[in-house]
Amino acid sequence: MAIIQTILHNAFAFIVVLGLLIFFHEAGHFLVAKLFRVRVLVFSFGFGKRLFGFEAGGTDYRVSLIPLGGYVRMAGDTPEDNQPANPDEFLSKPKWQRFLILFAGPFMNLFIAIAVFAAIDMVGIEQRLVSPVIGEISAKEPAERAGLHVGDRITAINGEKIEDFDDLRLAISMHGGTPLRVEFLRGNQKLTTTMTPRRDESEFGPVGRAGIRPLQEPVIGRIIPGSIAATAGLRPGDLIVAVDGKPITQYSEFDNAIINSKGAALTLDLRRGATPVHTVLAAMPFTDKDPYRGFLPPTTIRKFGFGEAVADSVQQNWKMLKLAGEALHRLFTAQGSMKELSGPLQIAQISGEMLRRGWVATALLMSMI
Repeated sequence: MAIIQTILHNAFAFIVVLGLLIFFHEAGHFLVAKLFRVRVLVFSFGFGKRLFGFEAGGTDYRVSLIPLGGYVRMAGDTPEDNQPANPDEFLSKPKWQRFLILFAGPFMNLFIAIAVFAAIDMVGIEQRLVSPVIGEISAKEPAERAGLHVGDRITAINGEKIEDFDDLRLAISMHGGTPLRVEFLRGNQKLTTTMTPRRDESEFGPVGRAGIRPLQEPVIGRIIPGSIAATAGLRPGDLIVAVDGKPITQYSEFDNAIINSKGAALTLDLRRGATPVHTVLAAMPFTDKDPYRGFLPPTTIRKFGFGEAVADSVQQNWKMLKLAGEALHRLFTAQGSMKELSGPLQIAQISGEMLRRGWVATALLMSMI
């Protein structure tokens, strides 16, 4: 039953994501066609049999049976149908107008991508703070061979600025088997090295591994009111120093303790400033939505004004475009894999997961596609 529900949920998310993207694309063609007074016969959300709709201004606005996008049908859009004497037909218009009508579809996709990112930046989202500082290095892995140490802060990869650990993880995973110029800080000293990530095969194609994990001290961030963490007396800024008597220094160790507890109660030793605190985090089944039983790691609210939001959106879209270009380059140079290209089933699976996470994740997925 759960499998069927997941399949139905993924299918619904796929329809929402892909349907809206194609609909906005076609809306671009439609709006510019109307601007140049081209007679639009049909503007449909969906394909196939017409379910319902209305007519206005000579256009049939309809909802059709298969909700995977939509289409625009213009008068005289093929040589067979075109009547040169009719100035309101597509092929009767000047070439520059026809070009703009055709270009309006992909332009709308670009506009939506920038607009969605900018809107999310303006609304503001809560993000976990994970700086590009190395917290763990695995023995005999590329990071160790490159001479990197725990505590090093990575500042740039191949000249591209590294803002957080997600940037670092992405740069490494995208360049398996490729030498990378790594700029980093060790204390106040600026250093440079060359690191070649190990190339591994995954279900999505080849990925790079370097054998590093971020430095994440187990500091408590926001407390959810009324939660188990709140009942246990945890406060923002508390540092977890031991779980069930076992000392820890990283969030990864606390994550392992949470998972291995299988929902049982955990005793926590904390440091609140200079004061030691001992408490118990009551039993609770593990869930992805609330893995820490009512508290979050330190987070920040990412929120910009209009101008900053647009600038950041353009920068993020440019970054995604470059990553897509790198992926295509790997395919054409036999360094990549066809697994890196997501088909309909993978897009549906990812869409379902993003929809379960909320509207922000779903909107970001639409922007990336």
